[in-house]
Amino acid sequence: MFLRAASHIGEEEALVIMEQAVEMFLVGEEERNIKSSGFEGRLYTEMRYEIIGSLGGQRFDADLETPYGRDKASFLVSEQTQGLGGRISRN
Repeated sequence: MFLRAASHIGEEEALVIMEQAVEMFLVGEEERNIKSSGFEGRLYTEMRYEIIGSLGGQRFDADLETPYGRDKASFLVSEQTQGLGGRISRN
């Protein structure tokens, strides 16, 4: 879920950034350089958990350089599992 979407990149490039963030989340990585055909930059997290309404997750930020100028994105990554275990209450 994006908190602040980058305005100079397309949907496909946004997915590339989110895929990188999920990989980082799964291995506990705090920072990495990212690059695609339409941008390059830095993806990082302070390992901070944030909540918006009933959605929560680890916050990731991206500082990007694009052909159209600098851009930023912020979004949440959460682990959603099925099976036994507790759920987030909507109360």
